[in-house]
Amino acid sequence: MICSDKKINFDITQVKGKAYAEMKDAHYHPYYEFYYLLSGTRKIFINDTIYSVKKGDLIIIPKGELHRTTYIGGETHERIVMDFNDAFLEPLISKIGYDAFNKCFDNRQLSIPPNRREYVEELFGKILREHNGVDTYSTIILSLYVYELIMFVLRCRENSDHPCSVAEIGDDIISDAARYISSNFTHDFSLTQLAAKYNMSPSYFSRKFKLCTGFGYKEYLITIRILEAGKLLLNTDLSITEIAEKCGFDDSNYFGDSFKKVKGISPREYRKANGIV
Repeated sequence: MICSDKKINFDITQVKGKAYAEMKDAHYHPYYEFYYLLSGTRKIFINDTIYSVKKGDLIIIPKGELHRTTYIGGETHERIVMDFNDAFLEPLISKIGYDAFNKCFDNRQLSIPPNRREYVEELFGKILREHNGVDTYSTIILSLYVYELIMFVLRCRENSDHPCSVAEIGDDIISDAARYISSNFTHDFSLTQLAAKYNMSPSYFSRKFKLCTGFGYKEYLITIRILEAGKLLLNTDLSITEIAEKCGFDDSNYFGDSFKKVKGISPREYRKANGIV
């Protein structure tokens, strides 16, 4: 699992993926991500839910949420991935506010209507072109195109009641298991107990969970605990020992080792750096 805490104002890439290509590790980062599928099919795990993604789908990922993409079938795919942070959004937020912007994330998946896909793909094309630096005006024009895309998403949210394509057969069980883990991360439960809850053998549950999410069940549990610990380190004055206990760790030394494995630095260093790694 990769934690990317690096600062990034804006980036966009268009990539053609090979058959059976998948993201090696689940990861999260302190910036927003728009993932648009131009062709093919994919599967993406976000936080605790598995989504089936098809051509014309836009996946919208808030900052700080775990995610990992993988394949559904053996076909190639092409995607556009756009990342941006709060600093990049500042001029837009000053006009519409965060409450309005956050409606983008009411669902993590937006299926673009077929009659609007040409417009969206042309808009992404303009953003890609300006990102390559056409001239001295490119930075301003790029921002305007991105803001236009965000406003289009908000308009779609207001005018669409289509459900997102969540959970194929079997995936719904793993999504439910992930939600159970993330909702009960302060408790300890064994692989055997968790598998029994979903009427699976421990070995089959372990393989299925890893295949769908990119995590071993214990790795996922610890990661959820560390994400919560990171929030408490930055937003409270609780001691590191108290935070460890609140996040389900009985041993503060084990908490420190686990935190450093996920974040790359100790809890004390993370708090001192205000979360910037």
